[in-house]
Amino acid sequence: MITKSPGIVRKLAEMSSRASVKALVLSTFAFAAVAVSGPAAAERIVRSLPHSENFDTNAYASDAIWLTGGARQTWMPSAGWRGGAAKFFPPTVAQNYSGLGQFILSLSTVPEQLNVRWLMYHGTTWREYAQGEKLIILNRNGNRGRPMIILRESSSGGQTWETMGACDGTVCRYEGGDYWPDGTDRLKIGNPPVAREAEWISVEFEANTRTGMIRLYVDTQDGALSGLYIERPMDDTGTGGTWAYIDVIGGFFNNASTADENNYVMFDELVIDSKKIGPPAGFGSSTRPQPPTNVSVQ
Repeated sequence: MITKSPGIVRKLAEMSSRASVKALVLSTFAFAAVAVSGPAAAERIVRSLPHSENFDTNAYASDAIWLTGGARQTWMPSAGWRGGAAKFFPPTVAQNYSGLGQFILSLSTVPEQLNVRWLMYHGTTWREYAQGEKLIILNRNGNRGRPMIILRESSSGGQTWETMGACDGTVCRYEGGDYWPDGTDRLKIGNPPVAREAEWISVEFEANTRTGMIRLYVDTQDGALSGLYIERPMDDTGTGGTWAYIDVIGGFFNNASTADENNYVMFDELVIDSKKIGPPAGFGSSTRPQPPTNVSVQ
């Protein structure tokens, strides 16, 4: 068993009443495209920037996945936007994790700005069965504030979807409606033609400890969304502190999810840096890789 970082220790303390977390251990991860389930947590040490993971092999499973509460993950060797992808199924027990993490920053000089960019692809029942997660959480030493992205449901015209907000802790700003989405947000994750699913989107999250600004960038392959989507100041927790680690990318889920073969999210082309990254070269162009076809449960 590995020694947990202060971030994991704190998380376990917050959730100590849950038997699933009491049993949290570092699992032995299978190679090839084999699903992993049950309690598992690991952490990757980031020693230099930029740091990237393209999921073209399943080596990431040894140090960069976090699964509790019935969550599962599968390496998809050819289903990524380009090459492989990590496929995650959300937890079936509330208040649990499914995603990538933790990423511990062990840098000679910690930058004031942290940018995290990834591509994500939602299964066709994700909105129905897995809504309401904290998608990414950034943690600081010297300031307990945690910039994050929180997904919340919204609706209009009889259609329901989820959308992303840029948040200082749990105080969020959405494109429409400010603290809570009001149905006018352009980014809608859910059933077409009103919302988006079964397509790759590029998401980048940025936060700066000196300026106190949080920015969310979203790019879609059809060009409807491109670049800065939401920005907000850290007006709840303030500036200061030093970036320590990225807690999770994928989700801390407040609600239990329904197990379903299409209730999943895939990740590809992850990059961590100290400046704006932008989508991968070719994303949104006519020469981009084709959408995956082999996304069934392995």
